[in-house]
Amino acid sequence: MKQPFKQNDVFRHIDGGDQLNACVGNNGGPYDLYDYAKGYFEATKTLLDNVQDEGNHIDLIVYPICFNFRHAMEAYLKYVIKDLSEAAGTGHRFKSSGHTLAKNWVAAKSLLKHIKTSEEDVAYFEKVVTCIDEVDQTNGQTFRYPESIKGNRHLEEWSTINLPTLKTHNERIADIAHTWHGRIESAKESARIAAEDNA
Repeated sequence: MKQPFKQNDVFRHIDGGDQLNACVGNNGGPYDLYDYAKGYFEATKTLLDNVQDEGNHIDLIVYPICFNFRHAMEAYLKYVIKDLSEAAGTGHRFKSSGHTLAKNWVAAKSLLKHIKTSEEDVAYFEKVVTCIDEVDQTNGQTFRYPESIKGNRHLEEWSTINLPTLKTHNERIADIAHTWHGRIESAKESARIAAEDNA
């Protein structure tokens, strides 16, 4: 007999009314790296759409906004590497330690030749990866904590982050990611059909 899904006082289902019960795990999933990346792009957009000078503390909310955007990029690059490598049979693997964007971008960029992309979109994606990596090079901690493990203050050399500019970049990157996702899924389907034909 299958056990019911787990829940506790914080993470649980509520019956009836207009309760917002999000489906997770195998209840609607399983979800992959692209789904997670899309969720973080959407979370970034939602936060940015609701930022106002008054009422919201923009000097505080900037950190989860930037973290969500950075994490969306990280999850998406890992998706590209995992799924395009699978479709192309290249054996590429993403760098899981250090949460590095630049190293994973090198692998992802080399795999993008297996789908149709524009030079403009690839160059734009690379520019955004480079900009994020300049602020947070290796470990994804810059927007999560005020200081590094060694006690060094993050963002000392940076003074402001313009949220409408960040919003523009998040939306364009999310659009490119969505387009590439469709092409990656097509490449995976073609590889699956070819493998079945050769079996």
